[in-house]
Amino acid sequence: MTLHVRRPLAAACATMMAAAALSACEVNLNTEGLSARETKTFTVTGKARVVLDTWDGAIEVHSWDRNEVEVEIEKRAMEQTLIDQMKVEAGQEGDTVTVRVTGPAGPEFRGVTIGVHVSPTARLRVTLPRAVTLEAKSGDGSIRAEGIDGQVVLTTADGSVTASQITGDLKIRSGDGAIRLERVTGALDLETEDGSIVFEAKATALRAKTGDGSIRGEIAFDAVMADNWEIETRDGSVTLRLPTSFNAEIDAETRDGSVRTSHPQIEPADERRDGEGSDERRERRRTLRTKMGDGGKTLRVRTGDGTIRIES
Repeated sequence: MTLHVRRPLAAACATMMAAAALSACEVNLNTEGLSARETKTFTVTGKARVVLDTWDGAIEVHSWDRNEVEVEIEKRAMEQTLIDQMKVEAGQEGDTVTVRVTGPAGPEFRGVTIGVHVSPTARLRVTLPRAVTLEAKSGDGSIRAEGIDGQVVLTTADGSVTASQITGDLKIRSGDGAIRLERVTGALDLETEDGSIVFEAKATALRAKTGDGSIRGEIAFDAVMADNWEIETRDGSVTLRLPTSFNAEIDAETRDGSVRTSHPQIEPADERRDGEGSDERRERRRTLRTKMGDGGKTLRVRTGDGTIRIES
């Protein structure tokens, strides 16, 4: 296909090339780039273990009632040469399925680009049995997983993570992105360096930590703490909705903010006490240590800068 480029645009590219002799100058009027798809299908006989890894691109995982793992790889780039340089390594050993995609190396897609530019990516769309062990990793892209029973580990260096209808152990790591959970059950280990965390869960174990962002969580009415829980943000508010019949030792503290509660099992942190001075009241509003129900495991909540709210 021949592209006809207007003289002013060609002149602009020539000027940039003269200014940076070592950089490539590319004129591209294609707004969508090129794409290529390929599908890999694997048959499993027992509980599958699926390992997914793409250097750049989103990962979407869904379940179905088949003893098969189907992986669609969608490669996208501005040039066919870049698509050709994306390598797919796919294989199976017993009931373990591994799919890894590596991207183009070298200076082919660096430099000055005029017009619309699509960075090379490889998106994975995966369908697998509901009972599975899943490890999904993206170097730069969002991850979404739903409808899985088993151990799940989701990791992205830059992107959001969404999980729903997961039962089992769930571990999530994001270098820069929000975490969202809906209708999950089991042990939760959630951490993002920069982003909010929102979860709706029947948790047994819980660790939720963000370097910069708010945390909002709702615990199911029949949840029981099997271990101590920890919720922490360095900069952001924390809001927790706990069942009215919940057993825990509450240990909540903020360095700059206040602890507030409307839960019927908890005495409000800012309630006045006879003979208490304003400094004592201010300090007490920053902490809340009390027993809910029969007590038991410790629910520890910390924020460096923000309000903590505990509601029913």
